Amino acid sequence: MKEYNATIEFYWAPLLVESNSDDPVNHRVAERTVRVHGIEKHAKYWTDADILVFNTFLWWRRKAMNVL
Repeated sequence: MKEYNATIEFYWAPLLVESNSDDPVNHRVAERTVRVHGIEKHAKYWTDADILVFNTFLWWRRKAMNVL
């Protein structure tokens, strides 16, 4: 068996950028607002990652979002 110096981490950010849906309990999907230039809030947790895997289904779930 080959060994790799690798770790797997899970980070939950529902929309990748900062949004009012960041709290898993206290949010309103119908009034979702995103800051498209607000990626720093979440990105600081994966800046040293070699590989990232994104699940983007929330971006396609609604026809429109409020964008700041």
